[in-house]
Amino acid sequence: MGRRRKHKNKSSLIGIVVLIIAVLTYVKLTFLKDFNPFEDINIKLENPFKQEKIEVSKRSVAEDLSATVDEDKIEEKSVIKEEDVFVTVFFTKMTNGKDVYVAASRKLPKDCNCSAVEYAVKMLFSGPTRYERKQGVYSEVPSTTKLISYNETPSRININLSDDFGFGGGGDSLYKRTYQLIKTVNHNTRKPVYLYLNGKKADVIGGEGLMLKQPLRSNSLEE
Repeated sequence: MGRRRKHKNKSSLIGIVVLIIAVLTYVKLTFLKDFNPFEDINIKLENPFKQEKIEVSKRSVAEDLSATVDEDKIEEKSVIKEEDVFVTVFFTKMTNGKDVYVAASRKLPKDCNCSAVEYAVKMLFSGPTRYERKQGVYSEVPSTTKLISYNETPSRININLSDDFGFGGGGDSLYKRTYQLIKTVNHNTRKPVYLYLNGKKADVIGGEGLMLKQPLRSNSLEE
């Protein structure tokens, strides 16, 4: 009799387990059939050493630039675009014991509202840049010289400068500054250019009495 009761209890336990399994299966198939516990897990694999390598590379480049870039040379290495317009200005430099004339480029600003010749003359009066001066380039044109007026017609150009252009420096300096002006205007236009000082045509410049033939040509200072 004890064996029968034990067998009956065991059968009941098995029945309960089967019932629980059946209920869970029903719930799974009915209510959780679309559930995927891994569906919303976003697994992102990263290589921490790769990111660190990139950062080190960037720091190395920055360190190299800071060590090699000369602030004075930045303006000399600006990117040149096809639409950029440049004018040429002439300064002087001592080379092998002799004074020579050197050409320097200046970019014409897009908002200048002026001709290439006019801007070149203004840049001549501004003198060499700091970088150019370090290379031994200088100008004989007095820094106080002003462009009083500029007039351009289809057949000629008139530039009217302040009297400062003809003051100081002696005969040699007067010759060099005038030749700087001549080379500058002739390089930037094919029109004849006439020089006026304080409204008067400059046939003679300065107290040294430098004779000048007009318009400004390469032979204007020849006797």
